[in-house]
Amino acid sequence: MRSTLLRKIFSLGELRYGWLLAISVAVCVVAFYVDEQWNPREQLWLSLFYFASFLLAVLWGGANYVGHIRVNAMYRRQHDIAAYVNQLALSAEDKTELRNYLEDYAADLERQGRTKEEAKREAVSQFKVKEFLSMSKHTRPFESHGHHYLIGFAAIALAAAAVAALIDGLTDSFSIPGLIATTLLTVYGICFVALFALYKIVDKFLYKKLQDYFS
Repeated sequence: MRSTLLRKIFSLGELRYGWLLAISVAVCVVAFYVDEQWNPREQLWLSLFYFASFLLAVLWGGANYVGHIRVNAMYRRQHDIAAYVNQLALSAEDKTELRNYLEDYAADLERQGRTKEEAKREAVSQFKVKEFLSMSKHTRPFESHGHHYLIGFAAIALAAAAVAALIDGLTDSFSIPGLIATTLLTVYGICFVALFALYKIVDKFLYKKLQDYFS
């Protein structure tokens, strides 16, 4: 169970639209550097840069959430063995082994007279048990993402911030790049944790709305 959770947390490739988040970070770094290095009297442009960075981060948060809902639509096709196996938090070797097993099982069902689609659907349904569902990176009821990767990014960012702060402390010298790195890594690390909580709240809200709609 612990190794499964760690795989979910450090599935960093699950992050969508990373380029948008990278632009947000870059804009914030530029504004922070100008602010600390030159401290210009005219703060309007700096305020606009900071606001633009924040706005881009908000847009990324929304796009990332919606992007996962779109991707999850294909996992509703339970006759797609590859899609089902790929969304499990398993090692590449275990995924290959399970996929081969399910495909062989589906082939046996075809030989017994089932259609290709029926055979694949039944093969997948045979393994939709609690143990395998717990490995899924996605949550029910509408296949939203589990969002565990945000905790992984938060852990990496905060750990990097601690290292940067330690290096600055050991060298005992003020460094603007060090200050920027420590500050931004800490801020974005905390924001990843906050975003994880926000995503969970939105999941529950949408689930309740869907329940009310279909009840």
